[in-house]
Amino acid sequence: MKTMSLTVVGSGIKLLSHLSTEARAHIEQADKVLYLVNDPLLQEWIAKNAQSSENLDGLYQKYPLRKDCYQAITEHILEVLKTEIVLCVVTYGHPTVFAQPLLKAVIQAQQEGLDAKILPAISAEDCLFADLLINPGDVGCASFESTDFMLYQRQWDASSHLVLWQVGVIGLLSQPRQDFDNRKGAQLLRNYLHKKYELTHPVVLYEAAQYPYFEPRIVRATLNDLPDLDYSAIATLYVPPAYKAKRDDSVLEYLGIPIPVA
Repeated sequence: MKTMSLTVVGSGIKLLSHLSTEARAHIEQADKVLYLVNDPLLQEWIAKNAQSSENLDGLYQKYPLRKDCYQAITEHILEVLKTEIVLCVVTYGHPTVFAQPLLKAVIQAQQEGLDAKILPAISAEDCLFADLLINPGDVGCASFESTDFMLYQRQWDASSHLVLWQVGVIGLLSQPRQDFDNRKGAQLLRNYLHKKYELTHPVVLYEAAQYPYFEPRIVRATLNDLPDLDYSAIATLYVPPAYKAKRDDSVLEYLGIPIPVA
């Protein structure tokens, strides 16, 4: 009996150039490839290079609520896997960043004792760090989905970097709609962030470039400008630190590190 296996890979952000050698090998060698990617050229490349392939777009748009679409995708992946094949699933970006149905499928497969894994890939946040020249390790970085950030009153340190995902679709729990207006969500976010930042505090609305040699969209504004900005469904908000954190010299003393002269 053939050993079944599931490998989930990410295509990264930039068309083909972010697709790793390892991910390409899995796509080419799998018995079947399921894919959920947003670029027709990448869809065409997968269909051409895979032994057999299937587009999951139909399931992604099948139900009004995204959670129902996600569940349908998870169930379909597991159904296909159990036909005892080597299966590869491809998604846009990083396979665990806002790709819940794929992550859930791997977890369920592993719980059932099946061979299942996820390969890392480039996410929009990785692109943001590079394009905005940010080192997330220098003062720390907090990262949240925008609706979740406010709904559950997530706590963060304003002396660190702050990244807010899906800032252009705040409160949109269903499928994206052409008539969706994000201004109410942006106003709510401005007021929520005003708890720790002045309205004049700088912010950056960011969209990674999706094609090689294209430039990212970088809009520099202030916190007060949030309701008036032009958002897309893939926009991310970056908020730089508001102040420098206070150093605890007792930690240096305990570790035997000389205290720097101010």
